[in-house]
Amino acid sequence: MAKILIIEDSSEVQECLSWTARKLGHEVTEADTGDQGLELAKGQDFDLIVSDLHMPGKIEGVALIAKLRSSRPKTPVIVVSGYPSESLDECYALGVKDFLVKPFELSFLSDVIERVLEQKGVGMA
Repeated sequence: MAKILIIEDSSEVQECLSWTARKLGHEVTEADTGDQGLELAKGQDFDLIVSDLHMPGKIEGVALIAKLRSSRPKTPVIVVSGYPSESLDECYALGVKDFLVKPFELSFLSDVIERVLEQKGVGMA
C-alpha cells in the first residue's frame, strides 16, 4: 500500500482521484489548495503526489510543482490539468512523471498510478 497525496480544488474531481487510488488499495490524503498540499507534503512522507495546476490560494501551477519537487525531490508527481499546452513542458522539466489532461478515464489514471509506483519500487496492495 502506498501513501498518496491528492491536491485538487474541485470536490468532484478530488473524489474521483481519491476513489481510484483507494480502489487500488492505497492510503489517500486530500488537499483542496496548493498551500494546503504543500504543507502536507512538507510534514509527511508520501509515495506519490497527484496535483491539479489551477487552484485557489497563494501558490498554484508550476510554482506549486517546483516547491513540491524541492521539498520532496524523490516523491513522484503526476499532474492533472484541463489546460495541457499551458505548462506541459515546464512540468516535465521539473521532473513530473506524467501529465493527465482532464477529462480522462479513471482506468487510465489507475494504470498511470500503478506504473509510477512500480517505477519507484512501491509494492501494490
